[in-house]
Amino acid sequence: MAFSALVNALNWGARETKKFFGEGTGSDKVGTPSRIGLGLSGGLLILAGLWMLVVEPALILGQVLSIGLLAFGLFNTISSLKKRLFLARVNQLSMIGHFVALIAFYLVLSRLLTVGYSTDTIVGTYMGVLRVLQFQSPYPFSIKPLLDQFGFSPSFYTPGVDGSFDFRLAYPSLSFLSVLPFYVIGVHDVRDVVFIFHILSVLVIFGFAPARLKSIALAPFSLFSFVIAGSWTDSVWAFFLVLTALTWYRHPKTSWVTLGLAIAVKQIAVVIAPFLLIRLWHERAQSRPRTLVTAAGLMLAAFFLPNLPFIYASPSAWWTDIVAPYLPNARPQVPGGIGLSNILLDLGVALPSSFFIVLMLGASTCLLYVYARHYRGLNSVVFAFPILLFFFYYRSFPNYMAYWIFPLVLELCKLGGPNFKIISMLRFPSFTWRPPSRTFLKVFRRRLTPTVMLIMVLALAFVGVSGAYISQATSPKILIQINGVNDPDSIGAVTMINVTLKNLLLTPISPNFFVKYGPLPFLWTSNSTGLLSGDSNSSYMITAPDAPSAITHGNQFHIVIFDKVTGQLLGESSLSKADIPVPSIVNPGLKWWVLDQSVGKKVPFGWKLGLSNMDLTASGIKPLGVNGTRGIQMILNYTSATGLVEQLALSQKMLLNATNVNIHLNQSLVTSLSPKTFVSASVTDGTHTLYYIFSDVATQQTITPYSTNTTIIVPTQKSTWNTISISPQSIWTNQGWTTPPQVTLAVFLESNAVGVYYANLDGITTAR
Repeated sequence: MAFSALVNALNWGARETKKFFGEGTGSDKVGTPSRIGLGLSGGLLILAGLWMLVVEPALILGQVLSIGLLAFGLFNTISSLKKRLFLARVNQLSMIGHFVALIAFYLVLSRLLTVGYSTDTIVGTYMGVLRVLQFQSPYPFSIKPLLDQFGFSPSFYTPGVDGSFDFRLAYPSLSFLSVLPFYVIGVHDVRDVVFIFHILSVLVIFGFAPARLKSIALAPFSLFSFVIAGSWTDSVWAFFLVLTALTWYRHPKTSWVTLGLAIAVKQIAVVIAPFLLIRLWHERAQSRPRTLVTAAGLMLAAFFLPNLPFIYASPSAWWTDIVAPYLPNARPQVPGGIGLSNILLDLGVALPSSFFIVLMLGASTCLLYVYARHYRGLNSVVFAFPILLFFFYYRSFPNYMAYWIFPLVLELCKLGGPNFKIISMLRFPSFTWRPPSRTFLKVFRRRLTPTVMLIMVLALAFVGVSGAYISQATSPKILIQINGVNDPDSIGAVTMINVTLKNLLLTPISPNFFVKYGPLPFLWTSNSTGLLSGDSNSSYMITAPDAPSAITHGNQFHIVIFDKVTGQLLGESSLSKADIPVPSIVNPGLKWWVLDQSVGKKVPFGWKLGLSNMDLTASGIKPLGVNGTRGIQMILNYTSATGLVEQLALSQKMLLNATNVNIHLNQSLVTSLSPKTFVSASVTDGTHTLYYIFSDVATQQTITPYSTNTTIIVPTQKSTWNTISISPQSIWTNQGWTTPPQVTLAVFLESNAVGVYYANLDGITTAR
């Protein structure tokens, strides 16, 4: 009996596997979409192989994996050009190729290049998991302590127009409850959980797409590894939307439950609900009102069910975090993104958030009307409408738009492409008057009501938009003049701007300064927090709070100013350029600490932290002094019994003639060459290397040359500050080595003897 059940299970598994890959569907013909999908999988594998060679050229395992990826990619690419192909075979190769590339991209990124978190969204999710494990609601708590623990700079915070930062968990409970089971079983990196949801979405799309489209259906999703490794969590709510699209015709009520679950992960998923209600209205010929009420009830129940414990535990905190930010009287956040708000800001047109909210409502009205009128032709692209809507949102982030592609691709595969009839779509019902043969009320209801209602809604929306625009454009509130830009610490970016404001209003203002040179403006600090009286002017010195918000050399920027008290948008400056000299050494004072994603720790901006045979549990670097305004302390805690040399390095790429430097150093260790314990510097182009060993036991400088490297012993004093001058360029030239286009200057602390060693640096400056 058990054997028979096992055989039946194996037979069922074999049938489902064949069905999954499109075998036995009645046609083995390989069309152009299948060939394109196979070719794209090969291209992605080749890209992954080449990329791995670039980012980790010295890693032996990486080289082996690169060769394998390149070989597999070439095989798939060549196979797509063959005349004789079998559809199931093409689908198998495509799926394996896409998944290998997807996993390779993710592992290299998350384990080698971006080992730490980089968005406050994922930190909030992580905090939610930790609080639930402590049987607490996370909503009353701030994520600021965790942001500090992960080394976040202020540029990674979410600012409001009043200058305050948003440190709350801003998403419903399923955003962290969906991660909780994986965390309990040992998957502690939230990005890994998000990646699992991404894999599940892609498997569902591939499994339920028609056999002829399975290969091409995977094409849009392999590069999402970069987004997930970059700490975006949107793959979770996208997975529930994929289930919504999958179950719409199979299990209609279940589709509304999964939609509610998607909203319970992230609120923005709710924008698809009106469109799906219109679809439901068209597809249900009987009991339409009852069907709509049932669907809406299932969606709301699925949303509230996972949230009820947290509503009960802290109702005001839940409301403040989840609902209040989307109400009309909520404090707006800074506009930006990749949509219309960003385009207008780049053109120098600063408009309040209310402009984009009204515009989005107007666009929603138009799209809902068009979809209702042309349901049959547009049904397969219903999940594309939110992409258009978020283009008009005042915070039009890429993830708000990109993740609608998941359910959209599944529906396009199942339902086919849309039927765009542009002329008929834009044609509104006619007002042509005909003598009525029925009562006036029936004529009005059947002929005029839809058009009148549409015109009224659109008129109200766009009158509001036009009014906001005209008020903003014709009534300037301030005049902004940029007097100069500065880079006082030579980090290669503008960190200080002198700006003069003239208040054209009769009432005083309290200006908040945001500097925009990318998709989102950064909040800068000002030397004055006082009010600027009406019809008066004042000069301000504004400063970048950290290096990521500084304006790199040559970039163009605007200054956007809000009133701290009212949250009102006051104006935007004309386009300016960060015209500053390029420093020969970036950040010579070792200030302006930033998060180094490859090690998950903070390092001085412009410098790279390197590790050898060690981790950062007990060793590492930290800012020197109380406030960390200048310099670093290197700490090496050697406890290993292996005898391997542990090394801590701080490096920067520069020109060879810029390596003639003064190093201000204080080392607490006694120099020893056997066993190795010393502080040193090196200059290398990858082929030739100059080694400078700073020795407290040497009495004079000695040079020992070899064919590809040279060692220089430099006398120093222990436990006191020394200014050590090195001149690599002259020694390099004397060795007869070719001058390279660029070299790497590094300072090392290394040892293979048990002990705790310290070295302090507070400046590496160009020698005069």
